[in-house]
Amino acid sequence: MRKARNGRKPRGLALTPAKSPEFPVDEELDLHGMAVDEALTAAEALLKRHRAGAVVRLVHGHSNRSPESIRSQLHRALSSVWKIRVRRFRTDFQNPGATLVEIN
Repeated sequence: MRKARNGRKPRGLALTPAKSPEFPVDEELDLHGMAVDEALTAAEALLKRHRAGAVVRLVHGHSNRSPESIRSQLHRALSSVWKIRVRRFRTDFQNPGATLVEIN
C-alpha cells in the first residue's frame, strides 16, 4: 500500500469488511436429527415443490465429511441424481453447515 507524502495512509483507502451478498432464500429445510435416507427424501420433496429460479437452503450441520454423512450424501445426490432439477449448489458462506441450492 502506498503512503502519502506525510507518511500516513491516504484517505479513502482504509480496509473495510466486505459485505457478503444477500441471497434471498425461498425456503429453508432443517435436516438435523434425521437419518440420511429421511433427509434425502425430505430434500427431494423440497426440490420438487419449487419452480425454476428458486433458492433453497438445506441445513445439514457441520459434518466430519465422512462418506456416510448427510452433507456428503446430499452433495452427491445434488450433483448426480437430482442434476436435472439443480442449476447449481454450494456451501453457504454465512453458515458452512448449510447448502444453498438454485433450482433449474
